[in-house]
This record gives sequence, structure tokens and C-alpha cells, in this order.
Amino acid sequence: MRWKERDRGDKIAVVLMGIYLFLVLCVTVIPRDFTLDPKWLYHESVPVTYVYWMPFRDLMAGYSDAGKQILLNVVMTMPFGFLYGMIRKKPGIFSAVRATFLLSLSIELFQLLTTVFLLYHRRCDVTDLITNVTGGALGYLLYRFYLYLQSQKQKS
Repeated sequence: MRWKERDRGDKIAVVLMGIYLFLVLCVTVIPRDFTLDPKWLYHESVPVTYVYWMPFRDLMAGYSDAGKQILLNVVMTMPFGFLYGMIRKKPGIFSAVRATFLLSLSIELFQLLTTVFLLYHRRCDVTDLITNVTGGALGYLLYRFYLYLQSQKQKS
């Protein structure tokens, strides 16, 4: 749909999605430490590897912040699922899950590339992919619940 054809609510949702995506990129892709000292590449509890293929590896290994990271990944992508539903006008759960998967995969692959080529400590982690998609699906379900509440309000 063209910008001029969108109503005010749609335009706000598109702008919010843009702001949201920018903030996600700031948190997930842009490195936080710009020093050239290689000591910052190594974390005491997590070995430096490029790709973690085993789902929930950190949680099973008992790393102290693994549960928090899982929760943050779910919460981080919930707005994406909600806003995606608003922008696409009831796209369906599979479309929202696919879009969230592609967003998460893009982030993970970009983190891998920055780690390999720019030597920033970023991990490409299958757990992040799973939890991000879960968050996007939950956000979309919240959007559908919001639509349901709106329809009930209009009936009464």
C-alpha cells in the first residue's frame, strides 16, 4: 500500500516499526566496544566461537545469565510480531513467524560476519533464532488478541 493511501494509524505503525528495527540493530549488531585491545573479545564464562549450533547450550551448561538472555530475546521480538500484524493487516501466524525468522536470521548472520571479518565478539546462536521467532509469534498473537478486544468493544 502506498504511503498516501495509508490512514494515520498505519503511518504510525510504520514509523514505530522503523524506530523499533533501528533500536534492535543498535542492540544486536552494532558493537559496544570500539577498542583495539583484544582482551575484550574474551568473556570468562563463554568461550569465543563463531556459531553455536546446539539449542539452549548456555542454559544447559548453567551459564548465569542464560535464562535472562532467553527472556530478553523473546521480549525483544514481541513488538516486531505486533507491529508486523498492524502493518500487514492480519497476515496470518505463519507469515508473521516467517518474517520474524528472516529478521532473526539476518541479525544472526550479520553478527557472524562482523565476528569473522571485523573481530567483534558476536555469536551466531541457534537459541537466539528460536527465542526470537517465539517472541515474534507471541507478539503477533497479542496483536490478534488486541483485534479481538477491539471487535468486542465495537459490539457493545
